[in-house]
Amino acid sequence: MPGYNVHRIFNYTVFIVIAVLFYFRNLSFLDLKQFLALSAGFYIGTDFITPDLDVESRAINRWGKLKILWLPYKLMFRHGKSSHNIIYGAVVRLIYISLIIFGLYYLLFRSLPTDMAVLSVFVFILLTGIITANALHVILDMLF
Repeated sequence: MPGYNVHRIFNYTVFIVIAVLFYFRNLSFLDLKQFLALSAGFYIGTDFITPDLDVESRAINRWGKLKILWLPYKLMFRHGKSSHNIIYGAVVRLIYISLIIFGLYYLLFRSLPTDMAVLSVFVFILLTGIITANALHVILDMLF
């Protein structure tokens, strides 16, 4: 299996090549804010919410002291199995971390946010970036 830096280089190279091709072919269907949301999602999916969070890896160490949040995830999922499913793995990780974030928010404020000012299109684009980065990670693992 490719190492951490190989995954990062592969993901960012593919992202840059596709972005440049879309730009020069005038195929851009995103405005600047949407492209930034996609880029942020891709970055998060490449460096923080990767399929390798179920093992001791550089990806999990990027979380610093917060890597303890991923301990239950590591115990529930075996490396290379469901965590490396192109869609399912990323969705499970996103649901897992979302439950923790909203759970902590609820514990701190005794309610969930009611006036979320984030447009749903930006959330969808951000999630698309995360899932795409995870899919590239899994594809590269399948190739090697």
